[in-house]
Amino acid sequence: MRLFGHKDKELFILLNESARIVVRGGEILKEVVYDYKDLDLKLAKLTAMEHEGDRIIEELIRRLNTSFILPFDREDAFELVQALAVVLDYITGIIDRMILYKTGEPDDRVREMVEILCRSLELQEKAFNMLNKVEQNKAGIISCCEEITSLERKQDSLYRNGLARLFENEKDPIQIIKWREVYEHIEMAQDYVQDVAELLSSIVVKYS
Repeated sequence: MRLFGHKDKELFILLNESARIVVRGGEILKEVVYDYKDLDLKLAKLTAMEHEGDRIIEELIRRLNTSFILPFDREDAFELVQALAVVLDYITGIIDRMILYKTGEPDDRVREMVEILCRSLELQEKAFNMLNKVEQNKAGIISCCEEITSLERKQDSLYRNGLARLFENEKDPIQIIKWREVYEHIEMAQDYVQDVAELLSSIVVKYS
């Protein structure tokens, strides 16, 4: 069964564009943690991208409210769109906090957490790109979602161990507060990617 009909082609394109912007946001975040320079410029790039993502999401919502023929339930579509928007918000929030709090250069733990998040974003986009032929691509979409779930478990472990190490080794309580906020924002972004994966899995089951 083809999930998207001809009249829904633009809606499908907008969903893919939205997922791609989230991936690009992750790429900018990776640039920050590996090259801790020109942070204001990188945040400006990410903020501009966030505005573009907001524009696409507004258009998606407009179409969802006006289309008579939808590729899947409005409720499912709204949840997908909202979860994507929140992921991008949290990515922006990570960089924002690093700049606002003047955290200093990230360590290898933060870099590893960002790597996992970015890999999850790539899998998310890959799953979105297969939605137009849901029956044909069912196995591929489910595989992406399962890998995201596996990465979420790994991220959760890194988060908990990172906090434990932070409280054990960092003597400055202000630094603890700063980095805890960064860790929490990475973890929350990962949680919302997991929410998207669960929504995609549910859609695949419903419409294949």
